[in-house]
Amino acid sequence: MHVDTPTNDTRILVLEATAADFVLALGEHVQIRADLKDGPLTRPFTPVMVSAHDGTVRPHIFVRLYANPLSSHLGRLQAGDQLKLRGPLRTHENLTWLFSAPVCVLAAAGTGIAPIFQTLEFARLNSSYQTRRIVLVQCARNASEQWLERNIRDMQMPRLEYHVFLSNTHRLTDEKLRQLLDEECADARALICGPGTFNVDVSSWLAGIGIRDVQCL
Repeated sequence: MHVDTPTNDTRILVLEATAADFVLALGEHVQIRADLKDGPLTRPFTPVMVSAHDGTVRPHIFVRLYANPLSSHLGRLQAGDQLKLRGPLRTHENLTWLFSAPVCVLAAAGTGIAPIFQTLEFARLNSSYQTRRIVLVQCARNASEQWLERNIRDMQMPRLEYHVFLSNTHRLTDEKLRQLLDEECADARALICGPGTFNVDVSSWLAGIGIRDVQCL
């Protein structure tokens, strides 16, 4: 395993596996298990298959560290360490439901971009959804945590609208979200993934616009 440290409280864990021996279907995730002094702890993550430093497509796990024992364990991981993974496990979101709408709104904050990126991959690989209008909003604290930006911009999706908001310079607000969504979005469906307060705020802002068909991960 390789460990990147973008900031003091974030990690990117790059597993040594490749696409040939790590199969994770769209809509699936894994659980990381740590056997700690006070007992085992687990936390779900959505690995993303993208190119690593060596040019090989490998699973990347994006981690935000919090003040808890599992985060302390993950924050101490170094190159060459091993992870205990359980999975793949199926998530409950219905991506067909999402992309059957004329417009899809995707909103992610922090590490929530991983499952949202996987959702984009589902649309990109499905010929029925490749030309669907998708409005993607990615929020991060700063540019160093704007994960997967290059991968998203490289996607060949003609109707993908990609908007980035950074907390230190250009924070997402109700008004800014309204400016992105025109009248065509009245029948949109939305998928949101981020911290609890982000999910609540964005859901409320969308409801204020008239978009109430919203699912939070």
